[in-house]
Amino acid sequence: MSEKETMESPLSDEYVPEKEVKQEENDVSVLPDNPRYVHDNPREFKGRLGYACINSYLRKQKPSVFSARTCRLDTVEKKGMDYVKELVFMNIADLKTMIKWNEENGIKFMRISSDIFPFASHDKAGYNIDFAKEELAEVGELAKKFNQRLTMHPGQYNQLVSKTPKVVDNTIRELDYHAQMLDLMGLDQDSIMIIHMGGVYGDRDAALARFEEEYIKLPENIKRRLVLENDEYGYSVSDLLPICKKLGIPLVLDCINPGNITDLVSLLPEINKTWTDKGIKPKQHYSESRRGAVSSSERRAHSDRVEFLPPTTDDVDLMIEAKDKEQAVFHLYKKYGLGPVNDEVWIPADKNLETTETKGRKSVKSAKKKKEEEDLKLEDLEDVKPKRTRKRKTEEAKPQDLNSGIVTNEKISRKRVVTPKKEIIKVELEIKKETDEILTEVKFEGRVTRQRTKQQRD
Repeated sequence: MSEKETMESPLSDEYVPEKEVKQEENDVSVLPDNPRYVHDNPREFKGRLGYACINSYLRKQKPSVFSARTCRLDTVEKKGMDYVKELVFMNIADLKTMIKWNEENGIKFMRISSDIFPFASHDKAGYNIDFAKEELAEVGELAKKFNQRLTMHPGQYNQLVSKTPKVVDNTIRELDYHAQMLDLMGLDQDSIMIIHMGGVYGDRDAALARFEEEYIKLPENIKRRLVLENDEYGYSVSDLLPICKKLGIPLVLDCINPGNITDLVSLLPEINKTWTDKGIKPKQHYSESRRGAVSSSERRAHSDRVEFLPPTTDDVDLMIEAKDKEQAVFHLYKKYGLGPVNDEVWIPADKNLETTETKGRKSVKSAKKKKEEEDLKLEDLEDVKPKRTRKRKTEEAKPQDLNSGIVTNEKISRKRVVTPKKEIIKVELEIKKETDEILTEVKFEGRVTRQRTKQQRD
């Protein structure tokens, strides 16, 4: 880089920004939302738009199509590897269906789930994924046939900067599992796996030094696919770009946290170079906050769909991180004329449904919490009062006197009795108990009969 280029770089010590952005180093409540990060002319976007992991249209089909069937560790121990393999083959089959569907609908870019092989990297229950190498090779052939890009994003718990050796060991096993999967698919260098740097632990510089130390020791199959993404909390673009350039790691740009960089657009060529130096097509992420979001946690949650595109160069693939997945991609296709959309799979947005809720994934309820909820339901049943019986007059009827055979023309009234829910449950339990007793008696009588018949034969 020439002296002039060095001075013009926003990362240079000599660089003087036109306008200084004042932000405390550890202030995570401020998430940048500046129009300078919007594409000047989205209709001119030439890259591929993609979505992450779940196809919302196929997920709602019957039977549902998705590639993230998993289970509890306890289930693995009880049912064994045959059950796990069954889940794996179903996941891979549906992944192929998703790739074909994407091709039919003009989508060339997708992030695939990390849960295709449940617990494959677990320290105790982990296993070799070679048993599915033929099926994975079919996935790769399909992606190459359609010129689709497949990438992966291991979870946030993968942290090479951790101070806990076990966390680092778990991370390396998880990264190796992802790398093996992509290798068995036979995918080229564009199929990368993305991680965030992780925690700061009170000393960002020390954490970055730990990352560098661990990265150098990683096996080559991980290094050639591993890329870093900036985040909105711990590590900004300005934090990561220097170490990415030093270690030769591509940087996935997400415009949410540029750090002390005030002219992110001018930095795009420098970021792209971290990719092209390794012969990999650049990739960016883009998301928008949910409507009405105010707090940092609300603004962090992804919107259902996005209305804009970030500034990019022509050779960048863009992952749209939005709740509506492929429908968010179709929304951009329609809005900016980026591609045709089949109306049979197009689901118009319902903006009235979007809220600022940030609940995330549903957590598994503890046994204690479940019991508390069941107790509350029982208390509610105790408080239910029987509804009043109502008299409902009917039209003239002609009830028949079975004894005399005479039909009368008297007006009659019928009472409609509403049985309390508690009583219904009680009756159902009694019926079940009686049924079980009858079945037990029948089985017992059957055994006695068979024994007597046998004795008679003897």
